[in-house]
Amino acid sequence: MKRKLICRSRFAIFAVALLVSSVLIVRAQSTSTDPLKSYTTCKVPGDLKIKEVTRRNATNNYREVETDSGKQRVSVVAGYRVMFAYPDLPYYFANVKIEQSDPDSYVADKEILINQLKHYSSIKEAHPMIFEDKKMLNDFEHYGMDRDKIDVGDQVGIHVLFYDPAHLVVTIYFLNQSKAAFFNNRRYEDIKDYRKIRDDFLNSYSECLKRVAGEAKHSRPPTSTWSGLAISLVLC
Repeated sequence: MKRKLICRSRFAIFAVALLVSSVLIVRAQSTSTDPLKSYTTCKVPGDLKIKEVTRRNATNNYREVETDSGKQRVSVVAGYRVMFAYPDLPYYFANVKIEQSDPDSYVADKEILINQLKHYSSIKEAHPMIFEDKKMLNDFEHYGMDRDKIDVGDQVGIHVLFYDPAHLVVTIYFLNQSKAAFFNNRRYEDIKDYRKIRDDFLNSYSECLKRVAGEAKHSRPPTSTWSGLAISLVLC
């Protein structure tokens, strides 16, 4: 009698584990077929909103970038573009590219993309881009470059976040905000204001990306638990 009760308890535990694992397997399969989609849901506090999400549909698995050594290729096995804007402004605030590198090319890709930033920051201009070297930001390697003045060119800053475990590359283009727009209510009027908004965005956004990366990492069903339960049922 006692053995029957033990077996029934084990069977109940097995049934619950089966249900939970089924959910985890479905989630894991969804993540494996489109590993970057969950990253596109990351938002930031305040009134800055996601206005557009576009999946990369290029037929090739690379893109070309400019460095001091000329044009070089970096691998792209999957990618999305996410556009951020304020609801009361007719233009975008940031253009974010979320990409995954080929695992075999990731280290080389990272070096090329860092060299790309260094290349553009070395170009002689009245208000050049100023390179910012590596620092850690919510488990991401962060590199960037910004102008020392707003309203020059299309972009006021470009920042790249690398996450090694997922071979993830997130490039954020901060766009200049037009003064000419009707009923303009742009959020920064000088470089000091821009830097504060930029830092707030990078901190909040990378925190969300880290959370999504952690969830993806732990979405795999625990096979060791399955094995133990199966052995227990056999012994019954």
